[in-house]
Amino acid sequence: MIGNDIIDLKLAAVQSNWQRKGWLHKIFTGSEQKTIWDANDPNHMIWKLWSMKEAAYKAHQRCFSLSPKYNPWDFICTDNKVVTQNKSYQTISKYTEDYIYTIAYSDAENTNFVSKVFTGAQDQYKRILQNYIADIKGVNLCDVTLQKDNRGIPDVKICNQSSHIPLSLSSHGSFSAFAIDL
Repeated sequence: MIGNDIIDLKLAAVQSNWQRKGWLHKIFTGSEQKTIWDANDPNHMIWKLWSMKEAAYKAHQRCFSLSPKYNPWDFICTDNKVVTQNKSYQTISKYTEDYIYTIAYSDAENTNFVSKVFTGAQDQYKRILQNYIADIKGVNLCDVTLQKDNRGIPDVKICNQSSHIPLSLSSHGSFSAFAIDL
């Protein structure tokens, strides 16, 4: 299974005052807080860990077809791994001065994912994703649709049938991204 999360760092700086009393404790375990404070750049480390938790949550939700219920303390970050309920997810994070982007995937599975980050309108990246899927699957573009299921999990439909292709979408501020495992 696969999940992703992107954080627009400029927007996060405006939207969140992570230094206010109690904020870190609500999201991060004691060891995660130590990692944040020991980092060369605590601000970047906060958003890296946050994006790791969010990406792993999406992968976990898809893997077990769970209803939306996110408790950040249930997702424990160490290095480039997130563990929850005895399930482990590897993560890959990309940093720029504008965003932090993380992909999480199950340790137990071989993945062959493709991921892209976009600036601008969400419709643009979804259209590019639909074109990519149509090309890979050898179908007409008009036969590929992206819809969320009743749990909010993105689903690729081909000719109105679920394709069961693992897909994760993420948007924040000026950035959008997808990760898909074909």
